Amino acid sequence: MKRKIFTNLFKREIKSRRDLIRQLKDASSNQMIDGDSIAMIEAIFNLTELNARDIMIPRYQIDVIDVNDSISSIVTKITTTGHSRFPVIDGEISKIVGIFHSKDLVAHLINNADFDIRDHLRKVYFVPEIKRLDTLMYEMRINHTHLVVVVDEFTNVVGVVTLEMIIEQIVGEIEDEYDSLDGEGLIVELTPNEYRVKGYCKLSEISKKVGVVIVDEIVETIGGYLIKFLGRLPENGEQIRLESCQIEIISADSRKINLVRINK
Repeated sequence: MKRKIFTNLFKREIKSRRDLIRQLKDASSNQMIDGDSIAMIEAIFNLTELNARDIMIPRYQIDVIDVNDSISSIVTKITTTGHSRFPVIDGEISKIVGIFHSKDLVAHLINNADFDIRDHLRKVYFVPEIKRLDTLMYEMRINHTHLVVVVDEFTNVVGVVTLEMIIEQIVGEIEDEYDSLDGEGLIVELTPNEYRVKGYCKLSEISKKVGVVIVDEIVETIGGYLIKFLGRLPENGEQIRLESCQIEIISADSRKINLVRINK
């Protein structure tokens, strides 16, 4: 019986991605496919609509190691941040000379051997900020790299993206108390003056659909704007009052803001 239902579902004409998701949800209601799988499929589709700029750690938040740092400074940076990979700069963020893996310091600490970070730098992969996430994930996989540096059209460094960050778009926070399997949009109107907004929603979309005008010459998303406004990553539940609205942080992690509530 289940097989017949599943076969009949796909006899219907599929004209769009939404049609496909709707038919998969019909299959889910008949227990032919589980809801988590549908959520993952939707998230994979969303990769084609997101680019590196949408999820990157912005320039002013990047944890870096300077090529001239002492061993003790490098060890402190590794232990305090917990990162396994770091962009290595030569004096300033615009001069990234390589990528350093924390594990390369282990042999030095064990054997007390001479250590020069320049001998352990890996190749830097630079990608444009408009690079689509699905393409970027494929390229990172075939290049065996877990961290790329994002640049703008003038080759200025604007952020970094890790492979883990892309994978999290698929499996990290697909289904929590704020998301549903219905494919919630970037902006959801809760009441006439209250909206739930995803962190990577562009400021221009908020201005158009919410009627709250937030303009910035550097960042384009509400998450990026709030991090820049505060100078740090906010905590869950934190409230920020702007000139035209109040914003509550619904969900944020150690790298980005995922979801906010805007009250006009």
